[in-house]
Amino acid sequence: MDTIESQLAVRNKCEQMQKSIKELYEWEEQMKSANTAKVQPADNSEKKALPPVRSDVKAMSKFSEDIASLEKQDEAESESAKKKMMADAEILKERGNKQCKLGNYQEAIELYTQAIDTYGDNAAYYSNRALCYMNLDLFDECLADCSTSIEKDPKYVKAYYRRMQAYERLGESEKAAAECRQILQLSQDESELNATKRDLARIEKRLSDANSRKGASSPGKEKPPKGSKMDPMLALVKQEADKYKELGNKHLARKDFEKAERSYSKAISLFGDEAIYYTNRSLCYWNLKDYDKCLADCNKAIQLDESYFRPYYRRMQVRELRGAYQSAVEDCRKFIELTKDDKQKQTAEKDLQRLERLVKSEQPAKQVFVWSEIKKNAKLIKFIQKPPHLRSKKPLTRIPIKDVIPCPIAIDSRVLPPPSQRKSIPDAAIDKMFNNNTGERLVEPKEEINLEHLFPAHSNKLRNLFSPPTTPTEQRKPITAPAAPAAAVVSPPNKTTPPVPVATAVTKEATNANSKAKEGTSASTAQPAQSTQNKIGKNKINQGNQDSNEKRPKKVATSAAAASAPQPSPMRPTTIPGAPKSSAQFYTTWSGLDENLRYQYLKSLSGKPMNTLLGASLSNEMLSELLHILHKRFIPDRAEVSHVLKEIVQNESIGILSLMMNKTDRDAVAALLEYMEANNSATKEELDRIRHKLIS
Repeated sequence: MDTIESQLAVRNKCEQMQKSIKELYEWEEQMKSANTAKVQPADNSEKKALPPVRSDVKAMSKFSEDIASLEKQDEAESESAKKKMMADAEILKERGNKQCKLGNYQEAIELYTQAIDTYGDNAAYYSNRALCYMNLDLFDECLADCSTSIEKDPKYVKAYYRRMQAYERLGESEKAAAECRQILQLSQDESELNATKRDLARIEKRLSDANSRKGASSPGKEKPPKGSKMDPMLALVKQEADKYKELGNKHLARKDFEKAERSYSKAISLFGDEAIYYTNRSLCYWNLKDYDKCLADCNKAIQLDESYFRPYYRRMQVRELRGAYQSAVEDCRKFIELTKDDKQKQTAEKDLQRLERLVKSEQPAKQVFVWSEIKKNAKLIKFIQKPPHLRSKKPLTRIPIKDVIPCPIAIDSRVLPPPSQRKSIPDAAIDKMFNNNTGERLVEPKEEINLEHLFPAHSNKLRNLFSPPTTPTEQRKPITAPAAPAAAVVSPPNKTTPPVPVATAVTKEATNANSKAKEGTSASTAQPAQSTQNKIGKNKINQGNQDSNEKRPKKVATSAAAASAPQPSPMRPTTIPGAPKSSAQFYTTWSGLDENLRYQYLKSLSGKPMNTLLGASLSNEMLSELLHILHKRFIPDRAEVSHVLKEIVQNESIGILSLMMNKTDRDAVAALLEYMEANNSATKEELDRIRHKLIS
């Protein structure tokens, strides 16, 4: 025993001694209080009941009556205490019965033990606990509790029945038969009598079979011819092997299949020509989920004795499990042919019907590998609760969290820009792509269409298409223009009238120039005055067309110009907001501020309960924004930052949020700590607390 274990043992002993001494002191106090309650004070000593003078007959009769009444009162008190103990014990027994029905035998044993400690004269408590022991294969404890229950109540039938079951599982058939006969003498219930008779018949049959096998050959071995005798040495070896077989049967009755398998293996190693040894060992392998060895033992048993029916049924089970239904049907038919027991035949016939349905069905055969075979190589690992002095003192390894550098995406050897530099897809395009029918009316972006390739500059189709129709009377008007249009052309644009678009005028002038160039041959022969007059007339007509066309897009041009002009956002405030009254108001105000206003806003909240304002909604992004403002704006302005950091580290989620901080945030925290330490704005304990919460 090492030093730590010895110290732990000494400490446990000391605690037990202290507990025992404390209980003794409590018992002493109880006894003293009981004695002081019985003793009367000195001034009332004449009231103490003393036996009267024997010559006074009346006094003696009264004294005897008083003594009898006191004895009756004591008996009533003891009876009430006994009833209370029985009631408490019954409650514990009922709880144990519930746990036993649920299969929690260990918890049921503890409850039955508490009931026995409370009131130990009830035979049912011992019998119920014996049932739990038997289900846990603790047969020695089961037999002890059954014997104690019979001592408490010699006519308690359940104790005899459970002791009979324990004897039968241990392989002691003679003792089990004796218990059955005892139950038949004591019980008066018909159902109990019928069940006991069936059990007794089964046990007696097993005894008769065992007695018949003692002088005769084994059912799994071919009978030797008459007149032949077994070699005496070989007979001794077989007798020793039979002892191991009987030991294996006992282990098999206890469901200890590993020990039973070892016993049968020893019997086979001594005498390997006995089919029943292999058959019994195949049963152990079947329960241990080792189907390969089970199938091998069945084949060996059938090879030694083809008339032995049991290995055929076990091999049928293995073949059915592995999907070989046709072979399983053949084994089942062979078993029905060889067995002589009616119940076994009925069971095998039901199995045969099931297997024939599987053969006829079109379902594919099962795989050779079955998930249940994992159990043969698996074992239960129980949770280990180590005491504090045996636990490891080595701290857990801290894994640092680093920023992941995004990998560039390349399509057709062309590297795409980062997401921050990519253009966003319009909502209208996304809705059209995914067939959005939510009822939202989204304006699709206008696409500029260039139609110059359809209508070249030297063509008259564009002019005829967009120009208003002209009449010959309009062309014959005098050259002199009215004052109003001339004034509109020459005068500068005022506030109400928008200027004439330059692009339209340039386009029309280019069109006129092209048309004039096209008709150059005819113009060269005309007179100069007439050509000049025609030119002035065409310009007048084009100017009138421009005036008529400009009346329509006034509003559109105005709205386009207004949209192109930069306007301040109406939702973004320009002044420092007031102090928030809730966490939601703080986050709403913070999201609408730019960096300068956030700095002023955070500075105005000095002395406010920032931890309450941040609340449970504090996120990693919000923490990063706060640290950025404190680092970039507070430190250059020599402002106070200790209050904000103290409030931040008081948040309940700061432990998780600190794990998600990137390198920039950690550098900001380090700079803030140096700034606070240089200005002596916080104590050493406060600085250590902030460093521990945010960095370490």
